[in-house]
Amino acid sequence: MIKEQPSKSTIGIIVTHGTLAGELHRTTELIVGKLGGCYAISGSNFRDEEVIARIRDIIDKAKAKNAVVFVDYFGGSCCINSVRAVHGLKGIKVISGVNLPMLLDFATKRDSMNFQEMVDHLLRRGRESVKLVDF
Repeated sequence: MIKEQPSKSTIGIIVTHGTLAGELHRTTELIVGKLGGCYAISGSNFRDEEVIARIRDIIDKAKAKNAVVFVDYFGGSCCINSVRAVHGLKGIKVISGVNLPMLLDFATKRDSMNFQEMVDHLLRRGRESVKLVDF
C-alpha cells in the first residue's frame, strides 16, 4: 500500500456567524504569520445561496487538492451551507466547533501530514483544547 504524501495544496475556509471567522483568521496570523490559502467568510447578512457561492468560488479559484471548511457550530446555518457547498466534492471535510488551537495546528501542520491524518489531528486538537481551568 502506498502511503499518501503530505499535501502542499490544502486550503482552509473559516465560515462563522458575525465577524468571528475574520477575527480567528487575524488572530492566527498574529501568532504564526501570514496565512496563504486560508479564507474567512461571514455567514451573517448574506442569503444562504450567497454563502454557498462564496465557498464554491474559493474552492474553484484555489484549485487545491484538499480543503478543510471550519464552521462555528454543528447544525447552524454556516454549517448547513458549508455542507451544501461541498456536497459531492472529493478531498473536502467540514469540521464544526472551530477554535484557535485547531486553526494554529492547521496553519503549522497542513504541509507535514497527509490530509486524513491532518483532519484526524485537528479533531483531536480541538477537543483536547477544551478544558476546565480549575484552581
